[in-house]
Amino acid sequence: MNNREIAAVLFNISTILSEAKGNPYRIRAYRRAARNILRARYTLSERAVAGEALGIPFLGKRLTQKITQMARDGHCDFYDELCGDLPDSEQALLKVPGIGPKLAGRIAKQLGAPDAQELVARAASRGLQQVWGIGPKRSAAIVAGIRGEEAAREEPTVFRDGNVLWVQEGFWNADHKKAA
Repeated sequence: MNNREIAAVLFNISTILSEAKGNPYRIRAYRRAARNILRARYTLSERAVAGEALGIPFLGKRLTQKITQMARDGHCDFYDELCGDLPDSEQALLKVPGIGPKLAGRIAKQLGAPDAQELVARAASRGLQQVWGIGPKRSAAIVAGIRGEEAAREEPTVFRDGNVLWVQEGFWNADHKKAA
């Protein structure tokens, strides 16, 4: 994991803890650690693999262990446990890059989907664009991210989002060239 990915996980942990009304000092420690990691001019994974000190100020023993585990192994057991307590649809959304716990909760709540399969079905029928902060590109990225890597590689030429039919730009231009 690079520094940005580690910081994103720490920000997600702090958000999940704050929504669960966790210890405010602990929440602040995760956010401060994430900000300090973003400011670092070196990669934490290189230092963690070498067994060197991380060089991040104001880290406690347990937080240092969690960050080292993320830098070395690419995952954090504590984050996996926190995500395990969330509904299945929110867990699936958290795996999509650029979606945090608040947006995942908002999408799952507005669409009312209990699991990932139902979320994709309801996103196709009702439309993700009804959720505040989601446009056509982000909607397509979310659906592709939930479906998996295969769907992410294959860009749909036409997809339906609610009552709106979206056409891929390259497909649209090719169709216009044929007509001219």
